[in-house]
Amino acid sequence: MKRATQVSARAGRSRFRKTVAALAAGAALSVASVGVAPATAATVTETAGHRPVPVVYDSDLDFDDASTLAFLCQAHKQGRIELRAVTVVNNGIGTAGRSLTHARTILRKCGLPRVPVADGSPTGVHQAPPEARETFERVLTGALDDADQPDQPSALTAAQLIARSVLSSRDPVTVLATGPVSNVAAALREHRGVAQRIASLYMMGGAFDVPGNLFGSTTGGFDNTQEVNLWIDPNSADFVFKTMPAGRVRIVPLDATNHVMITQAYVDRLGASARTVEARLVHTILTQPDLPPLIELDIMFWWDALAATSLVLGPRDDLVQYQPRRVSVVLDGASSGRTIDSPDGTPQLAGYTADGARFEDTFTTTLNGGRHQLGQR
Repeated sequence: MKRATQVSARAGRSRFRKTVAALAAGAALSVASVGVAPATAATVTETAGHRPVPVVYDSDLDFDDASTLAFLCQAHKQGRIELRAVTVVNNGIGTAGRSLTHARTILRKCGLPRVPVADGSPTGVHQAPPEARETFERVLTGALDDADQPDQPSALTAAQLIARSVLSSRDPVTVLATGPVSNVAAALREHRGVAQRIASLYMMGGAFDVPGNLFGSTTGGFDNTQEVNLWIDPNSADFVFKTMPAGRVRIVPLDATNHVMITQAYVDRLGASARTVEARLVHTILTQPDLPPLIELDIMFWWDALAATSLVLGPRDDLVQYQPRRVSVVLDGASSGRTIDSPDGTPQLAGYTADGARFEDTFTTTLNGGRHQLGQR
């Protein structure tokens, strides 16, 4: 998450500091009733003493979601997770239609073309800045070289694929959501039994004790207490918090992601060490012409990748430190989309800090095919 418009290194500093201020900031539904057979993902190898964690990844697929998907592909190859499905929400920073094409391209480049994909949720409560969509569409089309690939709609909606993937799994599924949670909310709303079959929902979004990261041409009139994902669709976020069982949502908010800024020094180290398709792909994304000026402004962070890394390491790992909070979402007014503590809120877990140096090491090592010790599950 994300985002800004194209600028030169000199002119961009003034413009982006204005428009991206604080950017640092027993299931009742059977699988058959969804109308399809169980998902068939690429083969995954079990590591000794560890069954891969089944994962569904839902995102709005801009630059850091794309990098996160590459990371998850490598974790799948290592047998740390089983990537059961990839879904895309069309109301976020990614471009509708193109985001699904980019997801397919990444999976194909990473050797996992059989992982099922779908998209959905074309509208949100608040419109994402169109200039951000244009910028990150250029970044991904340039990095993935898929401008000539036709956009083909998915056979299922994202909500249907999420439900199918969760309900057909022999083990409870972990869902990672790094965009507006509209698809996840639709799956929970439309398909009974899904919430109980989700072991954990890792969710990048929210801001509790730090400023928000609103930016761009569509955010006038809001007070910047919000993180952009939850601002785009606060109603879905509130529904997800209320519907998921207590303690099963792990929120990775700006409070934690502010500790994982993207730096040019890190980009250079990644480029020098990259030896897998996934590592080279992430480096290619980060070095597209639109991104270095934004990295120079210290406004780009590993929002989504931090949530994914926390998931892969496991709930007992302390890369991200979590604490229980009774979470509610402000639905209306200047603070619409703000996450707050409320006596009536649902008890969930929210990250409050993260180890930035350890994140960089773990993210790079995993992208390059190495394995840190798995967290205890």
